Amino acid sequence: MSTTPDAKVRRPRSRAQKQKAMEQLANGSDTADNDALGVQAFERGLAVIRAFVNQDRALTISDVAEITQLSRATVRRLLGSLVRLHYARTDGQSFQLTPTILELGYAYLSSNQFWERVQPYMHDVVRELNESCSLGILELPNVVYVARVPAQRIVLNIAINIGTKIPASVSSMGRLLLAYQPRDVVLQYLEQHPLQAYTPRSVTDTQEFLEILDRAQADGWVLVDEEMEIGLRSIAVPLRNRRGDVIAAMNVGAPTSRASVEHMVSRFLPVIREAANRANHALSLG
Repeated sequence: MSTTPDAKVRRPRSRAQKQKAMEQLANGSDTADNDALGVQAFERGLAVIRAFVNQDRALTISDVAEITQLSRATVRRLLGSLVRLHYARTDGQSFQLTPTILELGYAYLSSNQFWERVQPYMHDVVRELNESCSLGILELPNVVYVARVPAQRIVLNIAINIGTKIPASVSSMGRLLLAYQPRDVVLQYLEQHPLQAYTPRSVTDTQEFLEILDRAQADGWVLVDEEMEIGLRSIAVPLRNRRGDVIAAMNVGAPTSRASVEHMVSRFLPVIREAANRANHALSLG
């Protein structure tokens, strides 16, 4: 079998070449021109998708351009691509994302089987306490819900679903995850996102907040009492990967009418802590 003189044979990359390629990707210099146009278009496309976050209405091209600070021409092209890919729809004047966009989030959830493997232990918590159980990860300035097993009884006035984001400072899961972050990360977070009073009970003093985080790390749990919403208490414990790193938090929330602080500590905490311990043990076994 012969090959033409100009045929190219792709040789396997050496370890050094692979390492260099990874560094180039991380630094955004994969090729001479950095694939600048492609990278820029991708970033702008993501910006257009994010423009719809927390919007309860359809957006016009002008709306999206104002939110993203992109030109109308660029926004028009990107929205057109989203429509063609069925990630958005339009009536000719305004645009809305379609449920197809959820594929992007589910791609993450399906690629990380950690959350799926924790679900049985969350179901145990709900059966035992008859209150909703959730799993969250830290994505500053928020905690993001990545799994949830709802109870039949209503807990919140706001809807909580997979992908819901709650400010980390007033979330029991958010506070617990912050407690295991390096202090410089926490201080930078507080500098960029000063503590706010979501209710009259919200902690807004930085030193008091840091002391709460220190206790949470020492105790391995934290309770938030009506700081995000009046009438709601929640308690959270950590979940760890095989190396023992805290990568997520599990919580249970309940109305104050159904659970006092003392009841949550004496009744809820042992149940959710046992579920987290069993989940951690199962995950550590692979």
